[in-house]
Amino acid sequence: MKLGLTSLDLLAIVKELQPALISARLENVYQLQGGAFLLKFRGKEGYSNLLLDLPRRLNLTSYRLAIPEKPTPQAALLRRLLNGRRVEGLSQVDFDRILRMDLLGAEGALHFYIELFGDGNIIVADSNQTIKYALVRRQMKDRSLGVNLPYLPPPQRGADIASDPPLEPIASQKVASVRALTRAFNIPPEMAEEGLLRSSIEPTLPAEALSRSDLSHFLQQTRELIAEVNALRLQPNQVIRDGRAFSFHPLDFSSVVGERKRFSSFNEAVDDYFSAVAAQEAEARMKSPAEMAIANLESILERQRRHINELEERRREASEEGILIMSHLAEVQGAIDLVLKSRRGGMGWDAIMASLAKVGASEVKPSEASMELCLGGRPVIIDFRDSATSNAERRFRESKDSARKLEGLSGALKETEVKLREAREGLTKIPKQTTLKAMKKEWYEKFRWLRSSDNLLMIGGRDSTQNEILVKKHLGQRDIFVHGDIPGGSTVLIKAENMEVAETSKREAVSFAVSYSRAWGAGLAAADGYWVLPGQVSKTPPTGEYLGKGAFMIYGTKNYIRNAPLRIYLWVEFVEGAYRLRVSVSQESVGLGTPSVTLVPGDLEGKELIRGIRELLAQRAGDLSDLVHAIPDQDIETLLPRGGCSIR
Repeated sequence: MKLGLTSLDLLAIVKELQPALISARLENVYQLQGGAFLLKFRGKEGYSNLLLDLPRRLNLTSYRLAIPEKPTPQAALLRRLLNGRRVEGLSQVDFDRILRMDLLGAEGALHFYIELFGDGNIIVADSNQTIKYALVRRQMKDRSLGVNLPYLPPPQRGADIASDPPLEPIASQKVASVRALTRAFNIPPEMAEEGLLRSSIEPTLPAEALSRSDLSHFLQQTRELIAEVNALRLQPNQVIRDGRAFSFHPLDFSSVVGERKRFSSFNEAVDDYFSAVAAQEAEARMKSPAEMAIANLESILERQRRHINELEERRREASEEGILIMSHLAEVQGAIDLVLKSRRGGMGWDAIMASLAKVGASEVKPSEASMELCLGGRPVIIDFRDSATSNAERRFRESKDSARKLEGLSGALKETEVKLREAREGLTKIPKQTTLKAMKKEWYEKFRWLRSSDNLLMIGGRDSTQNEILVKKHLGQRDIFVHGDIPGGSTVLIKAENMEVAETSKREAVSFAVSYSRAWGAGLAAADGYWVLPGQVSKTPPTGEYLGKGAFMIYGTKNYIRNAPLRIYLWVEFVEGAYRLRVSVSQESVGLGTPSVTLVPGDLEGKELIRGIRELLAQRAGDLSDLVHAIPDQDIETLLPRGGCSIR
């Protein structure tokens, strides 16, 4: 299974990143749980998220990732250095696994290096290549990485693939040709193998059998691979084996056997591959403690069963020996009396043993005051310090003690079996880790937005700054301006799109405006609002008055709509494996068959509210419940009105 990007993979990533990120601004840096970094860029086409999971991958991601509430110290340092800078250039360093991003800001240029070898690293250097930040500071034999030191990439290993090196150093290696060429040019093995295959050379051919012509053909084919990537003639794919992705490639590598899953971009192929890997790793981490607990319980159960078998054997033997002694009471007592009488008469142990042998006794141990008698064909140890009856009674007591212990241990065994069964059932109930892919965001999604029952776009401001932007930049001549008849509300625009705006849409827009106003926090069930035409909206106040940010003068008649309900329908839209959380103010606007909840003013707030919304959405999502459970809290929180809610 492929574990990280190769140098050819990184070249393909860079080529796809260049049109997406050059001229974009770096808006923020996050460090995620587990240590990966997420860089958020804003460009002409909207937002792009670059995921750095060192050392294995670097790619644009469309998956929703949980953002920490507070930045880590490393993220905070990178924010201070990089936020707000514009991407001026993107390149790969020396066909190595190093990406260089040139970032321009008011203080000058910075170079952002991402190294994907070893344990991975992030370095920020100034225009003189002096290091200003290093995620990991290291001192190595060929270079040092630390603040105020010059940044130097690692020395190039192997010949440049564009060169024509002599054949002798390659052919002198006592290894397969694929390994020799990998070493000679410091290229990934899969690239060397594909170059050999395209050159009609068996990869297992000994290096010493390579001819100059073979080397020339190999170099030509390998350079063609690089040329194809440079020209963006990509064929992004994953190789599937046994139903799972085994590897990924920017081109169609005939040398890699397996089914192909095609993608529209190589970034998408990498993102999909490693997101599945991350989900499997997270699931394994969740299962590991449960599996350890199961192994521990299995060990306890085995010891308990072994102890029970031993106790049962001891109970049975003690009972049988007691019965044998009682059945041969006179014989046993006679042997005991013989020992005692002989000792009192001064007889030595050798003589006593000889006498005992005549009555069937053996294994006499004076130091332990014991002898072995054969009773009913079975050897039984007798303590000759006690009477025959006492020996029998001791056996019966031992049998009863073992029986009592068996009873207690049998109860403990049943408890362990129950715990083991529950642990195994719990292991099967560990939810499959789900990765969520978010739909591409439209320009208006930085505002509040919804579609009316007539499918008209309505956009609302989240704060006074957005209210100002909406009116100044997005209020078209045929649009409708809507506002709640209450201070501090959201400005809403109905984007008419050259259509007549029906009264139902105007009423829905007022509901939208008052639902995201102070009326919600006040617990009102309905509130008034109005709509006007664009020409009635002005930023020019009457003489002597002042308008704050997000405030406007309305001239002429306001068209009031009374008692617009405060009610939000929150629902999840799924399209081709991607999702988007949406809101509506009419049931007709909710997607058919999509999981939804209805929110009205109430008392639930914070985490409890978000948890309640997610649980109810999951219940109504059927087979998609796992996806709903994976939706981050902040996605839900950003859609909620200010104030408590009641969920229906």
